[in-house]
Amino acid sequence: MLSDCLNFQFDIQGKPVKGFCMRIQDDFHETYAVIVDGYHSFCVWIDGTSTWRSSRNVAVEPTILQKIISELTVSKES
Repeated sequence: MLSDCLNFQFDIQGKPVKGFCMRIQDDFHETYAVIVDGYHSFCVWIDGTSTWRSSRNVAVEPTILQKIISELTVSKES
């Protein structure tokens, strides 16, 4: 299980991406608030089929979102 907070920093196509994920209370899913420098915050969660989902109006590039989800997945498994 991931601790309550995960800091991340990585480069995507030469662009530095920095932020953190924080687990938030949700009675239905494992849910995280995601704060990325330079972007609006959003949420990601694992649904009942073990599929990662994200807020409808996520403003980050898909490659950044996928990297954040992979970071959460790796942290969750360790």
